[in-house]
Amino acid sequence: MTALLIAIPLLTAFLFVPFKEKAKFILPIIVLINIVLLFNLSINSVEAMGGWKAPFGIVLVLDSASFYTLLVVNIIFLIISLIPQITENGFSILLLILLASTNGLILTGDIFNSFVFLEITAAAAYIIASLKKNYYGAYKYLIVGSIAGGFYLLGAIYSYVGTGSLNFADISLNLNSSFLPFVSLMLFIGLAVETKILPLAGWVPDVYASGSPLTPAILGTGVTFTMMYLLGRIFITIFNGYFLDVLYIFGLLTLILAEIAAFRQEKLLKALAFSSIAQAGLVLSTISLNTYDAIKAGYFHLLNDATAKIILFVIAATVVGNFMKNKTAGISFSIASFSLIGFPIFAGFRSKLLILQSSFEKGDYLLPTVLLFSTIIEAAYLLKWNVHLWHNEIEETSQIPWNIVLITLILALLIIFIGIFPDLYLKVSENITDGLMNYKAYVTTVLGGM
Repeated sequence: MTALLIAIPLLTAFLFVPFKEKAKFILPIIVLINIVLLFNLSINSVEAMGGWKAPFGIVLVLDSASFYTLLVVNIIFLIISLIPQITENGFSILLLILLASTNGLILTGDIFNSFVFLEITAAAAYIIASLKKNYYGAYKYLIVGSIAGGFYLLGAIYSYVGTGSLNFADISLNLNSSFLPFVSLMLFIGLAVETKILPLAGWVPDVYASGSPLTPAILGTGVTFTMMYLLGRIFITIFNGYFLDVLYIFGLLTLILAEIAAFRQEKLLKALAFSSIAQAGLVLSTISLNTYDAIKAGYFHLLNDATAKIILFVIAATVVGNFMKNKTAGISFSIASFSLIGFPIFAGFRSKLLILQSSFEKGDYLLPTVLLFSTIIEAAYLLKWNVHLWHNEIEETSQIPWNIVLITLILALLIIFIGIFPDLYLKVSENITDGLMNYKAYVTTVLGGM
């Protein structure tokens, strides 16, 4: 049954190739089927593909971390599917393939299988990146992503050489200290492109600022959330915190350098692209503290960022002119901006406060210092863009479609709701943290106590 989360969207994508213009109508139905199916599956279950049990065969693992990550990612795809204006020209087929591959990445308990799904995800993402004839950005993404994919494959090979297994749980039981540094470095390089960590995130501004609302809306939210989950699964669950000190430094450097770059941008979409890189760095540094509260805070912030970024990217790429003739969209944009900054009553305030608290509890003062400094920079450029978009003198202003106004307004109200009542997002982030940190339960679930 678990395999249907991958099989249904993938099979539908191939069936609708001759009818690609109609696929945008089937996309939300398929995502809804996936969500309903997900709620009918048992948590802490393992499905052995082809009847070959772990560690000898490929298994799909559904624990609390993968369940709630699947829920978040599928809801993101559902939101995107409800904006057919940005999924025209047959790109709904690619979204179905992307949905299948991200679900596969979240569920797989096999390192080579994760490479296969990573490559499928990347291939779909490269094509989506070429929207609006953005061939230069897509080509740049392709080159960097292909090199990173090669490193991930090398990491998988070294894992097999060092442990004699490709199964995540079995690898964790047979870690070879002589191979671990090389494996960790190669897997991190492989994931750094999709998680948008500098210096391997140079492709992001050219791709996200192409003018297509679909590209950043799905790559910067659903795909990023998936990759951050996979990174946590590998380095927290499987490697038991090894190499996280290195990831912490890369996260801090990404946060501060990307915020400075965002401040210097003269185009809104590029500023938001660098902001997206910065938030990925913040999440990486936070979960790298490797405490329960820090990991929970990191994924809570990732949830907030995904919610805000859908609003910001869709509106920024859709509205031409100022917000005075699109007041509702403008209000939603401002709410998302204020949440990213971390103003009180907005969700971002809650997540940044949790990050500060978890850092102080760990005895870490570097992350809070960098976070406060980057927040000042973030406030400067986001407030500047809000003032500009509300008060510029452009006469001709395009009207934003009603469904985009409605969806972004609902998400903006959700940001305020989470800022006041954070329990919903806290429950999701707590369950993801429980699944990632409970190493013994994961191994027992997959290997049956071997």
